[in-house]
Amino acid sequence: MASPTPKATPKPSPSIGLSTSSSGALVDKASSEAKSATPPPKGTAPKGVKYGLDGRPINSPVYAGEAWFAPLKPGETVSQFKKTQYYKGAGMTYFQTLNNQKKIELLAQLAQIPGAYSNKKDIPTASYLKNLATSGFVTVRPEDVTALEKIMYQADTVGENVADTISRFFNNPKLAQQTLDASGLAGRKVSLTPADALRVEFTQAITDFLDTKADKKLADSYVDTINKLELKRGGNITQLERETLLLDFVQKQAMTMFQGDKQPDSLLMQKGAVGGAYNALKKTYDAYGVPIDDKTLYKQAIDGVRSRTALENAIQKVAVQAQVAFPALAEYFKQGLTTKEALATYIGIKSKIYGVPENSIQISEMYPVFKGKELMSPEEWQKYLYTLPEYKKTKVYQQQTFNDAAALMRNFNLL
Repeated sequence: MASPTPKATPKPSPSIGLSTSSSGALVDKASSEAKSATPPPKGTAPKGVKYGLDGRPINSPVYAGEAWFAPLKPGETVSQFKKTQYYKGAGMTYFQTLNNQKKIELLAQLAQIPGAYSNKKDIPTASYLKNLATSGFVTVRPEDVTALEKIMYQADTVGENVADTISRFFNNPKLAQQTLDASGLAGRKVSLTPADALRVEFTQAITDFLDTKADKKLADSYVDTINKLELKRGGNITQLERETLLLDFVQKQAMTMFQGDKQPDSLLMQKGAVGGAYNALKKTYDAYGVPIDDKTLYKQAIDGVRSRTALENAIQKVAVQAQVAFPALAEYFKQGLTTKEALATYIGIKSKIYGVPENSIQISEMYPVFKGKELMSPEEWQKYLYTLPEYKKTKVYQQQTFNDAAALMRNFNLL
């Protein structure tokens, strides 16, 4: 069967000014956030100001990482920011917007997220949910609201909608366990990353990127920077920020290491260049589905900041490799689309059937969709996914089985 006619999709365009994050910029930003992290004493807060679950006013900015878009130059990134939106009482408000069926579905999801309920005795059981369903009246307990607001707090730390955070934790119980069991609302005791662990992290990064020994003073400075940021954030520092800071310190050592070997188009003096180059390369390889080992990626990132031309050539080479690897997408590539963009319809189908976020699906998982120089039709792909043993392990299959059983019981007046 011939490949579906490719349609051009609009290119993403940045809506925020260009920037590259450096450790100094992040610490400065954290300092200003820390000043507003604690609400004014009771009775002194401006009228009309509503504070969120993290202790800051609603609509406070949340750093969501760096992004690279095709129109940007290699090494340049766009800072992404979201806003806090959840407050004490938002949990009940959210429940009130749902009908009885949706309330039960949400309670069933919360019940399967490790750490959502602080007391295991409060976790809704299957029999409890069944009784709610047959009663025709769904009672939302304070414990349920607290569990939901616990997840709302986490949603606001990364700028997500709570539905996305629930889905993320529901599909990754291990992540939920690690995140929620150690979390709480504003005012919890701050836990700092051990200094030795941070030194090992920095030393390993220097070995990976530069293949040399880590500078001890820079290692100590990295530890100090991370711990100060954790203190100012109440322990809340995202993985994206931590990675950005780590790569900035790698760049500092690279600047010293290559100071006598500066090329005309070097990016070493540009703040955030290593992080920008690394992320641009990583996202390019991911978008085109071209495999690469970590060591090669590290080397290309360093070569890329030593020479902008080297970075541009590396990115262009990925597109060429994809054309060879995926001949079925030749027409899409001619339109300037990446492999992920070309397979968007198929990725969306798998996301819906398997109940996983689209951005978590790797191109390597999509290989069966290729039939030589052609693609399966969307219908063939959907039928293929239903035949896989993994499908019976999905939440979607389990929920459908539950729904089918419930419908059968209703037909026989057993429910």
